[in-house]
Amino acid sequence: MRFVLLFVCAATVGVSLHAAENAKELSRKARRAEKTGDAAAAYLYYSTAAALAPNNKEYWTRSQALRAQALLQSKFITPADGPEVERPDEKPSFLRSITLEELEDVKRLQPPTELRGAQGKKEFDVFAEPRELYRKVAEAFDLAVVFDNDYQPGKPFRLRISEADYREVLRILNMTSGSFVVPITERLFLVAKDTVPKRQELEPMMAIAIPLPEPVSVQETQEVARAVQQAMDIQRLVVDSTRRMVLIRDKVSKIIPAQALFEQLLYKRPEVVVDVEFIEVVENSSLDYGLRLQTSFPLVWLGKLANVVSTIPTGYAFATFGGGLSTFGIGLTDAELFASMARASSRLLLRSTVRSTNGQPASLHVGEKYPIMTSGYFGAVEGTGEVFTPPPSFNFEDLGVVVKVTPYIHGDKDVTLEVESEFKVLAGDSINGIPVVASRKFQGTVRVAQGQWAVISGLLRTSEVKSITGLAGLSQLPGLGPLFRQNSTRKEFSQTLLVLKPRLVIPPPTEAVTDSVWTGAEGRPRIPI
Repeated sequence: MRFVLLFVCAATVGVSLHAAENAKELSRKARRAEKTGDAAAAYLYYSTAAALAPNNKEYWTRSQALRAQALLQSKFITPADGPEVERPDEKPSFLRSITLEELEDVKRLQPPTELRGAQGKKEFDVFAEPRELYRKVAEAFDLAVVFDNDYQPGKPFRLRISEADYREVLRILNMTSGSFVVPITERLFLVAKDTVPKRQELEPMMAIAIPLPEPVSVQETQEVARAVQQAMDIQRLVVDSTRRMVLIRDKVSKIIPAQALFEQLLYKRPEVVVDVEFIEVVENSSLDYGLRLQTSFPLVWLGKLANVVSTIPTGYAFATFGGGLSTFGIGLTDAELFASMARASSRLLLRSTVRSTNGQPASLHVGEKYPIMTSGYFGAVEGTGEVFTPPPSFNFEDLGVVVKVTPYIHGDKDVTLEVESEFKVLAGDSINGIPVVASRKFQGTVRVAQGQWAVISGLLRTSEVKSITGLAGLSQLPGLGPLFRQNSTRKEFSQTLLVLKPRLVIPPPTEAVTDSVWTGAEGRPRIPI
């Protein structure tokens, strides 16, 4: 808005001038205004002269060089263009909403123009005062230079450089002459004395908005924002949790390194990949051998009494006494010699990989959600009309393996893991129609070497059952006892292991090569050119 007002004023001045005044007269008035320190009037005269003589590039370049000073002296400058003033009612916290005016600043205060000089490296060996050195460097790299009104000629010195591009040469000139360069266009730059007032006056402002990645919490963003603000002494820094955005507004020499520092602290966080293996081994075996003998001998009456007929059990052979004259018989059956063996083994292996950043939990569920009815109506329905029966309610259990891992990285060697693991299966039994769920759970903190497997939890279960069945007395005889009894052995062995192996994907900042950011000295920050 301020540029429109200045150009309107320039047009008004141009209309009110006498028709006899031409571009040269306006340029002379601009020089006199420039000498008296009236940058706003000089800018208006040069702008009008450039409009009357568009082929004369000198008028236009000088107006562009005076534009920043004219804006500062103009009465149309808005409060947003001035230095930041901390209001007493503002909270010290960075967490608040970004206003629409601040979002407009992001669109308006874009990064400044960078110089685009001639490519290639050149050599210089010139002895002259700073103004002449800047002119020779600009001419060598096809650039144009203008100087601030307060820039006075300095003491001559020798500039001797070999194989350097225009950025390197201008940096060296800045340091040796105590000056700083502000790009105006891609081919034009302004040179001024490197003082705090001049930097406040001429260095451009810049505003940026940095989006926050989803895994990063608002609290972590506030900590990073506080570190960046203290390191770079940023005037305006806002963390908007609703938009998940960070707004930074300050001088361009601070914004560019602040953005690089913020992104390194926020985005380049250490990450670890954890290989998870859940192993369950079950072995069952059974052994049965011996002699199965008859342990009961039925005594049956074989005679007749009146019309009563005795009942003879089936499957038995009867032995009678007295040559068949007896009316009683004893049931006999065949003995059975047997031997059988059975063995079964099973192995369950669940293998997966989870990835997480330092201090952020990662969850893994391998299995299914099984519905288990927790309540229902099972009473009788009475009455002739419709009776309301409430629907049953269910609870879904996570069957299978559930693992939650929170890594904490220590350099490039060890990783501390906070592990919560649970293994749930159906036990095969039920109570009142509700299945029983068998659960095995582990929760703890371990420190594991990076790149090595480690068993962090395990469960070993062994059972053995022996049973003996046979004739009382005969089955207990030494030596001959096993021949008159049944021997049965049952063995069961199960082992459950939870094995983890962490692997670093992105090392911590202390172990990685970070991007370098050149900020310059504290009193002489580096402006991009």
